[in-house]
Amino acid sequence: MEDVGALLSVGSTSGDVLLLDGDLGAGKTCFSRGFVRARTGREDERVTSPTYLLSNAYSVDGGAASVYHMDLYRLSGAGDDLSPLDLANVFANHISLVEWPSRLREKPPVRLEVTLTVEQTMQDDAGENEEEDEESKSRRMKLVPHGDRWVERLRSLESEGFFEDLIVDASTC
Repeated sequence: MEDVGALLSVGSTSGDVLLLDGDLGAGKTCFSRGFVRARTGREDERVTSPTYLLSNAYSVDGGAASVYHMDLYRLSGAGDDLSPLDLANVFANHISLVEWPSRLREKPPVRLEVTLTVEQTMQDDAGENEEEDEESKSRRMKLVPHGDRWVERLRSLESEGFFEDLIVDASTC
């Protein structure tokens, strides 16, 4: 997941919004860690889930912009509970990684939807211990671009062979 996050960070600019959806433990924060580390150029950057803080910001481009990693899991999306995040400003002027985007009242029209799922695979001796259980799970990622900017970026990466193991949904293109 970190490698794909890093790949998608290349060329990211202010106004880029990535909505990260999926099961608990599917890799949303791992994806974000790869994205943030690659985009900031700091391989040892500590990138953790912002579940309790709601939002972590990482400075990029000499401080001209930030990557905002937000986790909306604890919010309902009702009333004013999203207002402290200043989403309109963040979406317009920074790079945004948003976990649990189902809490958003409105999704930005230009965005990349990243859906991560965990699937159990069949193995003869799976289930003997926790480590083997984790190894018997496979993760799937689905990328759905909205807006020409994301469609073109994904097409470019796909044509260069970066997404051979991923499913790119072109139905919205």
